[in-house]
Amino acid sequence: MPKTRIDVHAHYLPPAYDAMLNRRGMKFLDGGFPKPDWSVDSQFFAMEQLGITYSALSISSPHLHMGDPVEAVEVARASNEYGAALVKKYPSKFAVMASLPLPEIKESVEEVVYCRDVLHVDGFSLLTNYGGVYLGDPMLDPVMEELNRGGCVVSLHPTEPSAVPKGVNENLPYPLMEFFFDTTRTVMNLILTGTLKKYPKIRFIVPHAGTYLPVLADRVTPMSKMLIPEGNIDVAESLAGLYYDLGGVVMPKQYGNLRQIAPESHILYGSDTPFTPLPLCVKLAEDMDRGLDDEMAELVYHKNPLALFPVCQKEKVI
Repeated sequence: MPKTRIDVHAHYLPPAYDAMLNRRGMKFLDGGFPKPDWSVDSQFFAMEQLGITYSALSISSPHLHMGDPVEAVEVARASNEYGAALVKKYPSKFAVMASLPLPEIKESVEEVVYCRDVLHVDGFSLLTNYGGVYLGDPMLDPVMEELNRGGCVVSLHPTEPSAVPKGVNENLPYPLMEFFFDTTRTVMNLILTGTLKKYPKIRFIVPHAGTYLPVLADRVTPMSKMLIPEGNIDVAESLAGLYYDLGGVVMPKQYGNLRQIAPESHILYGSDTPFTPLPLCVKLAEDMDRGLDDEMAELVYHKNPLALFPVCQKEKVI
């Protein structure tokens, strides 16, 4: 690869999480996609192939709450401690975005405090919904308050939506369409409920070039003035305050749309490994190299993530 890059959207399968999926026989995830193999060695190999110098690792969908609160709390703690140990061993290679046992509120607040103050993780990863509870729901306010207190970086990741219409593409794997719908739904909920305004110190990263948000922005902005008569929610301003990764097939159309709502300083590179197969990741990275001019490539691949993850500067990541 001709260019190096910092990756803010990469996934790992900590042993406790992988074991939980295996106990349930979950060889296929999210409506049909095979569960990928992951190891530290395979992560290093993918990074070498893609010219990635530093990866922010998070757990992908379906995440770790399968209906058993005790199990979810235990798997979250074990996974976060594994991730923190990985960062300690390879500080110039990995960041970890910690997971929470949501929708268990008290335990999730405790996990935020533990991960932030004891494990010193680099950020957190939240799903778009937890059993139908979408981000922006007041139920989640105690967690948001704690994340805001720490000025945390929070990456969003889509998951199975709370409902899929019967008879309408219901058998398609969720990542093909529903992930985009669910990301759009939860971000708009964060905006229109005033959650982003209430917790301004949280720095959210929206995946997949903002999904459908750039398309809907012009439609929702004027309608929001009717929905929120007091006029204290500025949709365009809220969207511009978020960060966006370029994971997935984003060049040239999605990237072009994203540039209309996001400042150039808020756009980041994401590989989505290992859920996106490595050969496709390589092709997508090559497409991105061709689609970004030198100035924008330097921002997306280096300067923007360095500003969001100061630890990269400390470890002299380039």
